[in-house]
Amino acid sequence: MGRTEKTRQYIIEKAAPIFNKYGYEGTSMSQLTQAINMTKGAIYGNFRDKDEIAMAAFDYNVERISKLIRHAVHSKEDACDRLVAFANFYLDAFPEISGQGGCPMLNAAVDSDNARPLLKEKVSKAIGYWMKSISGIVYNGIKSKQIHPNVKPEQFASVFVSLIEGGLMLSKVTGNTIHLSRNIDHIIHLVNTELRV
Repeated sequence: MGRTEKTRQYIIEKAAPIFNKYGYEGTSMSQLTQAINMTKGAIYGNFRDKDEIAMAAFDYNVERISKLIRHAVHSKEDACDRLVAFANFYLDAFPEISGQGGCPMLNAAVDSDNARPLLKEKVSKAIGYWMKSISGIVYNGIKSKQIHPNVKPEQFASVFVSLIEGGLMLSKVTGNTIHLSRNIDHIIHLVNTELRV
């Protein structure tokens, strides 16, 4: 990694929690210059504009969580155990996720809904990838006879993601993890009663 790439990476790592916590509109250049400890000119010497920094920060936030999820999930052999580990990750990581401003996908989805079409497209792709990961685990579980063949992988993935995102949002807003915990308990109940062979 060259010096320019290291500088860009440093800027992204410092900007990522700020964009996640305050959103695009709520993040000011003065917040970024202070957190990054660089002048506005130095930052813009590495990025075209605030949009480019926000997009890179979103990618960074999502990839950081994705790596942690992959580590939690791939240690499990059984498809149902993978789904349970996937769900439990969010409860285990809630203090860190909440401390960083909440779920990057949910935050960016709300922030970009009407005003930032490029960021909205990135969020849509990330959610699609997340649902594809869940449905992929289900498909593989059906193929290996660990999950009932009548389960609809895409439907389960949609319910899974909705329950996680809804639980994260309610728990973040209320400061009470009971909402996320209940949703994860429901996912585990579905896995054990409707999916598991």
